[in-house]
Amino acid sequence: MSKIASADLERLSKLLGEELKLHEKILKLTEEQTKLLTKDDIEAFNSSLDKREELIEKIKGLHQESNPLMQSYASSSDEGGGKIDELKTKIRNELSICAQLNDENLAVVNQKSEGHTKKIEEQSAKRKGIGGYAQSVPNTPEMFDKKT
Repeated sequence: MSKIASADLERLSKLLGEELKLHEKILKLTEEQTKLLTKDDIEAFNSSLDKREELIEKIKGLHQESNPLMQSYASSSDEGGGKIDELKTKIRNELSICAQLNDENLAVVNQKSEGHTKKIEEQSAKRKGIGGYAQSVPNTPEMFDKKT
């Protein structure tokens, strides 16, 4: 096994630190989304989803740079990787909490969606009923003016 260069180890540590900060921001947005769902503020919720998507794209960019370094680190016999392991653990914890909150938010969204779908179906049925009634009643002057 080889050792990873100290500059690479330092760069990897910096990249993981940046990734951790982005995951913390995502967690805050996910917590905010929970509150927005409670308030039924769909516009703000959608805006929050857009912000989260931007953060995810930034994380993907960091991964492109950190993956080769991570592979070198994983295959090295370097003893100085305690900070790396600590950052990886913190990132996993953030991901776990965020995933749990996201699942809860998704359940709320699905529940609200089903409720709205039922309301739309009821409104549609009412409109069809009103339309059918209007068609069954002739709208001609003969009905009112015709003398028998």
